[in-house]
Amino acid sequence: MTIAQDLRTRRKHRGKTPWQLVKTIGRLEREADAAVCQMVAMATEIDGLTADRNQLTHQMQEQAVAHAATVDDLTTERDHLDQQLAALRERFAPELAAEANATAITLPQAVRDTSAIEDQATAPIPVIRPVPLHQAPFASTNPAHVPTRATRH
Repeated sequence: MTIAQDLRTRRKHRGKTPWQLVKTIGRLEREADAAVCQMVAMATEIDGLTADRNQLTHQMQEQAVAHAATVDDLTTERDHLDQQLAALRERFAPELAAEANATAITLPQAVRDTSAIEDQATAPIPVIRPVPLHQAPFASTNPAHVPTRATRH
């Protein structure tokens, strides 16, 4: 560094000695190097995560195809079994009906015993309809009116 450069630097950075400036520059260079290293590490991690994601996506697609094939197979098998069941029901319908009639249980019509006092039927609950305000016995539109039952004696 020339003397002119040194003087210009001192004039621009008043209050800092050349040694302080060298230390500040060194610190900033170290921070820049650390930031670059951190950026490279993050880029490496992103590449690894991207590869993992792509692998999992591929596995998921393979499993989805396998699952769809299994669903199709099971649907076909279910339809075939439904057809077999319908044929068997049609074939054995008379035997099933005869068995149901033979094992049927009939019960007499149930009648509730209401001889005990706690089982007596109750009367319907009367419905009380509210009286409109203009028909109420103590209603008044006069604010000075005091109902006679509301006064104290």
